[in-house]
Amino acid sequence: MTLSILATEENWQAFDDAWTSLIASGGEIDELCRAIEVIGSKRRISRCLPTLKIHAESLAEKGRPADAAVIVGATVRAGGPIGELADQLLTYSEAAWGKEEWWNAFVEISGLKRESLDLRKAWIYFDDMRSYKVGTVVFHAAGWGVGEVKEVNYGAMEALVHFSGPGSKKDRFPLRTAVEIFERLPATDLRAQRLIDPQGLDKRLKEQPLEILKAVLLRYGGKASNITIRNALAQIGVDGTKWSNWWKKTRLLAENDTMYRVSGNIAKCEIELLRRALDPVEALRRQLVQAKTLKDALARVRDLLGGEKLQPEIRGAALDVIEQLASETSAPIDQRLSAWMLLREHPRTPGGKAETPAALLDRLKALAAKPAPADSRVAPPLWAEFARMPGAREQERSVTLLVEVFGEGWIEIALENLNHSSPGMARPLIEELRRHKRDAELAQWYTRLLARPRVSPFVLTELARLVESGKLKGEFPTPVQRAMALIELSVYLQEERVGDSVMARAQQRLTDLLLDGEPPLVQTMIAEADIPALRSIRAMLLRGVDDRIDLVVTDIVLDMGGDVFRSEALPFWMEDKIWTTRAGLAKRESELNELKEKKIPANAEAIAKAASYGDLSENAEWEQAIEEQRQLTNAASEMDKELRMAALIENASIPEDTVCPGTTVTFRDRRTGDEHVVTILGPWDAKDDHTISYKAPLASGMLGKSTGKDAIIELPSGTQDVEILKIDMAKLA
Repeated sequence: MTLSILATEENWQAFDDAWTSLIASGGEIDELCRAIEVIGSKRRISRCLPTLKIHAESLAEKGRPADAAVIVGATVRAGGPIGELADQLLTYSEAAWGKEEWWNAFVEISGLKRESLDLRKAWIYFDDMRSYKVGTVVFHAAGWGVGEVKEVNYGAMEALVHFSGPGSKKDRFPLRTAVEIFERLPATDLRAQRLIDPQGLDKRLKEQPLEILKAVLLRYGGKASNITIRNALAQIGVDGTKWSNWWKKTRLLAENDTMYRVSGNIAKCEIELLRRALDPVEALRRQLVQAKTLKDALARVRDLLGGEKLQPEIRGAALDVIEQLASETSAPIDQRLSAWMLLREHPRTPGGKAETPAALLDRLKALAAKPAPADSRVAPPLWAEFARMPGAREQERSVTLLVEVFGEGWIEIALENLNHSSPGMARPLIEELRRHKRDAELAQWYTRLLARPRVSPFVLTELARLVESGKLKGEFPTPVQRAMALIELSVYLQEERVGDSVMARAQQRLTDLLLDGEPPLVQTMIAEADIPALRSIRAMLLRGVDDRIDLVVTDIVLDMGGDVFRSEALPFWMEDKIWTTRAGLAKRESELNELKEKKIPANAEAIAKAASYGDLSENAEWEQAIEEQRQLTNAASEMDKELRMAALIENASIPEDTVCPGTTVTFRDRRTGDEHVVTILGPWDAKDDHTISYKAPLASGMLGKSTGKDAIIELPSGTQDVEILKIDMAKLA
C-alpha cells in the first residue's frame, strides 16, 4: 500500500516500516513527497523529522543531493520547522543545482539565501521555478486548461507553453508569472496523461477503469466522493453519457474488488482505496447493516445482483442481510415488502430455487383471515397490502402470491376482488384469469365497471383493451355507451394526474388505448353516436382531456354539421371559465401579488446569495433556491392564466331550482339517512365544513340536479347516493 494511503489512515507503525524500507532500497521519492503533504495537512509533520533527516543524509551520500533537497523541501512546504531544516535545505540545493546556468538567477528572484526573512516562501518559489523544464505539464485554472512546457529560455527567464484547450494557444511566460498562475501536474495526474498520451489514456479508461479510479483517489489522499471523481473525470473529457457509463461500470468493479471500500448508493457514494484487501463478504455485510435505511440497502443489493460475475458467497451474504433487515419491525412496511419480494425472486445460490420468505407468507395469510370491510367499496386487508407494494414490478409479481395464500380457491377470491387490484397487478391478474377460462366473469366485470368508471381505472382500461380488440367476448353496452364511460374516466384522470404518478400512468394507458388504431378507437366507438350523445360527450370534454382525444371528437362533431352546436346553451358553470365570487377573486389576486412582489424577489436574492458560496456542483442552497424559483414562476404563470378565465358568480344567470355555483343545497345521504347542507361557490372562495367548490367531487356530482332528484356521486372514498331536498340562493357578501 502506498505511503500516502498509510498517512491518510494514520497507520503510523506501518508508515514508518514502509519508509524505513524505502530508505534501505533507495527507491524513488515521488510517493513519499505526496505522503509528506498528507502528513502536513494532519499537522503531524514533527513526527517525521528524525526519519526525514536520516533519509536525506542517505540520499546525499549516494550522490542524490537533488532528491535530498526535494524531500526536505516537501517537509518545509508541509509546515516543517524552517529553522531546523534550513541548513540541510540550502546545502543540498546548492550541491544539486549550484552549477546550473539558472542557479544564480533563481536564487536572486526567489531569495533562497540564509539571510532570507521567509525562507519557506523562498524555497516554494525556487522549487516551482526549478520545475519548469521541457515536458513539464501545467494547468491554468482560469480557462486555458492543460499545457506543456515546450521551451525554457534561462537567459530571458521565460517559458514557452503550448495549451491543448480550445484554440490550442501557445505563448511565452516569464518564469515568475508562470509560477504564480500555473499548477504543476505530476506525471501520475490524469490531466497530464490526457495531454501526453491521449490514446493510451482512452484505452486505460476502457480496459483498466480501476487504475483510472486509483489515480483519482491517490490525487485526493485515497478517498473521494462520486462528485469529486466526476469532476476529476470531466477535466479529461469524460462527462455526460460517457461519464455515466464509466461510473456505473467502475463502481460495480470497485464494489467487487477487495482493495476498495464503497459506501452509499450509485447516486451519492464515497470510494476509499484500502491499505490491505478486505474480506469481501464481511465488508458487504457491514456496509448493508450500516445503511441508513432498508431502502438504501435494497438499492445496493439490486446493483450487485444486476452486475456480472457476482461471487456466490457475496450473493448469499447480500440476501441473508436483506432477510435480516426485513425482519426488523422498525423498518417501514413498504420497504419490508419490497425486500421480501426481492428475496422471493433471487435464489441464494446460482441455479437454486428462490422461495417466498416465511415472514411474508405468514403476514399475508393473517391479513387474508381478517373479515372483509362492511363497505364493499373498501379494499379487504390483503388487497390493501398488495397496493402497498412500492413498485409496479412487485405488484405484478404479487399475483402468484394469491396461489400460495389461498391454494386452489384463489381464482374465486381474485374474481370477487378484481376491482381492488393494485395498478401493477391489474394486467397480469386478468391474463392469469383468462388462462383459467374465466372470460365470462371478466366480461361481467367490464359491464359493471363501465357504470362506475372511476372505481378501478387500471382494471377497466385493461378489460377495455381486451373487449375493444375483440379478444374478450360478452354482452356489453353499446359502443357509444362504452365510449362515454371511457371518456368520463379520461376526463377524471386528466384532473387527478397532476402530482400523482399512479393517476398519470393510468391516464397515459387509457389515452393510448382510445387513440390506438387507424381510425382511432374512440372515433370508431362514437361513429354512430346521435346528437344528444355527442352533446353529452362534448360537455364532458369541456372539463379537460388529452388534446388528441378532444381533436378526434371535435372532428366528428364538425362532420355532423351545426346541429350539435345549435343545441341549448350549456349551463354557465360548464363554460370555459372559472366561476368565483368577488371575495374569491380578490383573494386569488392577492395571492398572485404576494408571489410577484415578495416571494419571487426574495427567491432571486436567495439565488444570488447561494451563488456566492462558490462551487455550484455541491451547493445545496443553490439547488434549493433554483428549484424554488421554478415552482414560484410556474405558480405565478398558472395563476395569471386562471385569472384571465375568471368570471363572477354575482354576474351569472343562476337558474331556479337547480344545483349550481351560488346555491345552498340541502341533501340526504340515502345510505345513512343523514341530512347535510352545503353552499357551492368557486375554487378560490373561503372553505369550511359547509362551503365547497363547484369543482369538488361532491358538488360536481350534484350540478344540474333539481329538488327531489337523486345523484350518485363518485368520491375518493367511494360512491355516495344522495337525494336533493332543497335548493336556495346563496348569500353572497
